[in-house]
Amino acid sequence: MQLNVPRALALYLAWTGLTCGALLVAIGGMLPFGLSSMGPDGIFLCLMEVELFFVTVLWPFFMPRLLRPAVEGAIKTAGPGAESHLLILQVGVLLVVALPLALVTQDLSQITVGQFFRGHLLVGAIACFVTALVGQLGWARTRPWYFLAFFTFSALFPFLGFLSGEVGGGSRLEFLAVLSPFWAAAQLQPGASISWAPGAQAAVFGLLAVALLATGPFLRTRASEPA
Repeated sequence: MQLNVPRALALYLAWTGLTCGALLVAIGGMLPFGLSSMGPDGIFLCLMEVELFFVTVLWPFFMPRLLRPAVEGAIKTAGPGAESHLLILQVGVLLVVALPLALVTQDLSQITVGQFFRGHLLVGAIACFVTALVGQLGWARTRPWYFLAFFTFSALFPFLGFLSGEVGGGSRLEFLAVLSPFWAAAQLQPGASISWAPGAQAAVFGLLAVALLATGPFLRTRASEPA
């Protein structure tokens, strides 16, 4: 078996602990500011945002530790990318582990089945994209640029869009917020202004993941050729 079982169990515990803990903090009034005012209609959105945070920020750190030492040695010889499919399977396991909690939050928030599946499709597609990107190019090589892109798309673009609307009095840059996965997840509610954003982002990230997996062997072959 290629998977490091103890570390995989630690991954599942971290995933469960973060999702459950974040919901308890959000609805239980455990912090001295306004998170405790969140009503039942925001529970599902909170879960989606927490899952997105896990797969974009914490999941890449777990990936190199999920493989057994023998497999890690083979990757060092053959190059990264060979275990991306095994790691993508773990993404599916994470979504299954969180499914009971997701069904409870769906019932509390009174969201539709379509919104429920679009939210999980968004989380799964982004997780697969991160897995393919880190798996094909290597975490040590991509880490600085990955977090720069993460900050730009998740925080800087929505802030610029908000600033444009508030200060400029127009909507010239408000379209930048659509590029944020966290902003897209916030559209998973009745009456959202741009309800197509989660599905569109899921399609884009899914296609990018497939492209990375398809071109990975070619890139590794080119990288291994002598100069």
